[in-house]
Amino acid sequence: MKTKTCFELPETAFPIRLLQNGIDSFTVEYGKQVHSGLSYGAACTELGQAIMHALSCDGKVDNRLRGER
Repeated sequence: MKTKTCFELPETAFPIRLLQNGIDSFTVEYGKQVHSGLSYGAACTELGQAIMHALSCDGKVDNRLRGER
């Protein structure tokens, strides 16, 4: 299987891409971070963390803990 781009968010604080390299083999790129050889579940976790972090950096998510000001 040829590597294909499944998802991109180029306009966030750092660009995010999800690539599929083969059956149950994914890569998540977030800025300069590259996590490759990921299973479906691991890619879900990495992609979710990257999206949430980017949204926090862009001020679109309030990531304070309860009781924090």
